[in-house]
Amino acid sequence: MFYEFIFYCRELESFLFRNQIQEFKEGDHDSFFAEEMLRYIQAESLKIPQTEKQKYPNLPWDKIDSLWEKDLARAYDYIDLKMLYYICAYEIPKITKTIKLEAR
Repeated sequence: MFYEFIFYCRELESFLFRNQIQEFKEGDHDSFFAEEMLRYIQAESLKIPQTEKQKYPNLPWDKIDSLWEKDLARAYDYIDLKMLYYICAYEIPKITKTIKLEAR
């Protein structure tokens, strides 16, 4: 559970860096991949027990658990691509960095 969560976060972060993505465009395969990775990240986060989440109090678990519903899905079949990019480029790296620092 937790390892899968970390794996998907790192994969998404690496995908943006490797492909030097600066923004997502409608109908783009990159944005579709990022959407799917965020779905996996949220799904894995929901599987992590509260006892495990308490070991990382600096992570915004409530936000991670509701990423899709609250931040991305604006209307039926519409994803806010600017918010998608923001989460992928800024929020996910913060999560992986926090996990790295707190694991020491």
